[in-house]
Amino acid sequence: MADQAEKLRKIMGKYSKKENINESKARKAKFIGVTSGKGGVGKTNFTVNLAISLRKLGYKVVIVDGDLGLANVDLITGTCLEYNISDIFLQGKSIFDIMTEGPDGIKIISGGSGITEFHLLNGENLNRFINEIEKLENYFDFIIMDTGAGISENVIKFLLLADDLVLLITPDPTSLMDGYALLKTVVLYGYIGDIKTVINMAGSKKEAEEVYNKLNGVSNRFLNRDVEFLDYLNKSSIVANAVKKQRPFVLDKPNSSVSKKINNIALKFIDTEKSKFLKTKSFSQRFKEFFLGEGDLNK
Repeated sequence: MADQAEKLRKIMGKYSKKENINESKARKAKFIGVTSGKGGVGKTNFTVNLAISLRKLGYKVVIVDGDLGLANVDLITGTCLEYNISDIFLQGKSIFDIMTEGPDGIKIISGGSGITEFHLLNGENLNRFINEIEKLENYFDFIIMDTGAGISENVIKFLLLADDLVLLITPDPTSLMDGYALLKTVVLYGYIGDIKTVINMAGSKKEAEEVYNKLNGVSNRFLNRDVEFLDYLNKSSIVANAVKKQRPFVLDKPNSSVSKKINNIALKFIDTEKSKFLKTKSFSQRFKEFFLGEGDLNK
């Protein structure tokens, strides 16, 4: 990793004068990483409906589908994703060229295979990608990444760059165990952003609170980190039917209790910008520090 960072720093120095990357632009977008310790907990469905709720509040929102090999934002939304991130380099597309219009005005970007190939990028492509990311920051209010499930290199790398990490878990003991393992990994790698959780498919409020208390308890005890409880979502036929229709439930059943809960969760993201990252560094700045070794992510 050290040799790779040194090589990338040299490449970056070679091309930086040509590309003129501007780090002084005002920070705009909040980067939210939605993740889970295991699959099948409703992570993508939550991501899509949260994005639409934020859009309904008047914010510009883009989803980056980072669930590589198993990407399914297109299935949940009923859209066709023609391009992905690799087309920025292979076809000279801009970040806006590869976007797809989603329901209610949200935008969707497919990660494709591009995210797995960062170690293969040459200097020009690296600069290009950072500049494209800055375009997102300066245009959107929220960038939401739907990561893959579990502990993989790609998942951890992008969660470390998030302003807010949202962990979805269910009352299933294995979901709780795997979710905690994921949190432990990102914290040990130096994550200092805000950690939040949603308990999905809960049988009752009491059950959801018990699951949250277990997660927050072990996180406090062993990681010295608080986990914010955003809310819980009941297991609902409304959600299952919306998936079958390929129509997000906040649009299909806007007055349902599950839709109202998603709307309330969305409001919590626009309350006050408490994140340490938000007050100091943009996503693209943190990206350069992580992949090029420039500076300290924790400052």
